[in-house]
Amino acid sequence: MRAIAFMLAAAAASTAACREPETGGNLLPDPSFEAATAAGASGWKPRAWSGGAACRWSVETPGRTGARCVSIASERGADAAWTATASVAPRAFYRLSGWIKTEGLRGAAGALLNIQNLQTVRTRAIAGTRDWTRVETFFRAGEATELEINCLFGGWGEATGRAWYDDAALERVSDPAEDEPRAVVTVRAEAPDTAWSPLLFGGFLEHFDDQIYGGIFEPGSPLADARGFRTDVIAALKELRLSIVRWPGGCFASGYHWKDGAGKDRKPVFDVVWGVADPNTFGTDEFVAWCRLVGCEPYICTNAGNGTPEEMGAWVAYCNRPAGGAPARHGVRFWSVGNENWGGHEIGAKTPEAWGPFVRQSAEKMRAADPGIALLAAATPDRGWTLPLLRTAGALLDYVAIHEYWLPCWGRNLTPDYLTCIMHSEGPETTIARVVALLDEAGVRGRVKIAIDEWNLRGWHHPGFPRTGAPAVPDPAAAELIRQREKNAIASQYTMADALFSASFLNACLRHAEDVGMATIAPIVNTRGPLRVHRGGIVKRTTFHVLAMYANELEPRSVPCDVESGPLAHEGRTIAAIDAAATANAARTAWSFALVNRHPTKSATCVLAPEGAPPAGTCEAVVLAGDAPEAYNDADRPHRVEPLRTRLALARGAVTLPPHSLTIVKLKTR
Repeated sequence: MRAIAFMLAAAAASTAACREPETGGNLLPDPSFEAATAAGASGWKPRAWSGGAACRWSVETPGRTGARCVSIASERGADAAWTATASVAPRAFYRLSGWIKTEGLRGAAGALLNIQNLQTVRTRAIAGTRDWTRVETFFRAGEATELEINCLFGGWGEATGRAWYDDAALERVSDPAEDEPRAVVTVRAEAPDTAWSPLLFGGFLEHFDDQIYGGIFEPGSPLADARGFRTDVIAALKELRLSIVRWPGGCFASGYHWKDGAGKDRKPVFDVVWGVADPNTFGTDEFVAWCRLVGCEPYICTNAGNGTPEEMGAWVAYCNRPAGGAPARHGVRFWSVGNENWGGHEIGAKTPEAWGPFVRQSAEKMRAADPGIALLAAATPDRGWTLPLLRTAGALLDYVAIHEYWLPCWGRNLTPDYLTCIMHSEGPETTIARVVALLDEAGVRGRVKIAIDEWNLRGWHHPGFPRTGAPAVPDPAAAELIRQREKNAIASQYTMADALFSASFLNACLRHAEDVGMATIAPIVNTRGPLRVHRGGIVKRTTFHVLAMYANELEPRSVPCDVESGPLAHEGRTIAAIDAAATANAARTAWSFALVNRHPTKSATCVLAPEGAPPAGTCEAVVLAGDAPEAYNDADRPHRVEPLRTRLALARGAVTLPPHSLTIVKLKTR
């Protein structure tokens, strides 16, 4: 199979010609480890902070390229490195990159590249068993004139297993403020591909503010059907091909008793978590009926706060167990044990020691009611929580449930500018890699998947809440705090930064399609959701269009790709300016590439260079780019940011990516 390479380069304003990425030469000694010496690798020395006596540093044959590479191995645990020094210019920008392969690498961070005397600079870590994988990071040197570069094993902790390193590079790059964004994205058609799960395009709903009542459910509205379901919302969510929705929480779930929302005799119950009364007119039956109308799988989160394993089992039985010869009432496949029970903000928070046995007991009751369910449990990227969970209850689980919000707006409604927001775009990749390493260490990788079943750039704004206890009446002192939640609806917050962060998140999920089996944006409607619902209609926020593009424009299989991008810098942080994911059909004759230009003001040109001459003619593309980085949609201007379906000219293989944009390029290779 042939390799398909993409060169992303900035086009000069006055010409359509494209430039190769410009970088300085490699500053590392013997970066491919070809000049072996009696001591090991020329210019590199073994180093250990712990476990050195049982650690093995080796020069191996063959390498990824050339004859040699270096490796580090330990059976008992080590924190070690191959270390070299390099001279640099103060305050200049650099790229640190290399290739890492691992076998059974467990514990601590894994294998990575870092700078000993500039500790904030590190690539992503590789753990478990992985073939050669490229890693890179950008940084500014500060006042240092000499840097200590580590091919690191363990990463600030002891690890076991083995790692190989090859083709390391430290290269000076242009100042991002002066240069135009450019990158190289390489897809190797012979690399194994993976079918991505449609469950990556899911949503989440909680009994919080107006997500349910006044959101998806508004009896009496002229826009609602006879059961009270907003039909305009259903139609919009069908555009997203919404695959799964998680409900009823969230923190709400840790105080919710499902029988209060079932049957005909329902009474309002005061919700201590969010400080309001819930009428219970929307319960299990309504949720499942709504999901069937949308065409998505219902996913129920059980009460592991003040609930019991027996209550969870009864809920599964209510939904799934046939009775009296009749078929099962609902047939709900996806269930989770608890929500964020690792946190003190949650009713019934647990210790790591207590959580695993509780999950095991709950899972046994739930599977006794229906052995065919898919089961999740609240987890974190933290080794101290998730490893005990997997060792105790992992045999009964299908997923670990991870939550991440990268702007913590809980108590103060943060509204940073575009660049501050977009600097978080590489966070999802880091989180996923950490959880993959835990699955591998626990020995369940491949059987247990990752579900990021709450994710968003911005955390929900709810000062003073959630609460784990309160008077069973509305609290007058909390009324103003509850009104502060209206700040979640301010339309101007949801800009192209939210859109491109979401695209970067989905790209990371696609690159890890073998491990990430579900992702549900939190929430899907109102609060921070992609769809804003008001009494008179709906507004599709920038993130709505991103989800629609990914759900409708991709090919079904994710193909590994390596992205070599120029940097984007802001206030001491540096990320890649260009992000990409590649998908193809099974025959690899049709391709869709999701290309994100994170730069706020500069275009980039994508030069398609498959085998032989670059393609000519035109290709189909869908482009989402606002008229400014801070562009957003609201009720007055609902169509300010919308995707454009177009055809892009392939002049000598080049297509242009607008500033602050997502472009999905569609190609036929035969």
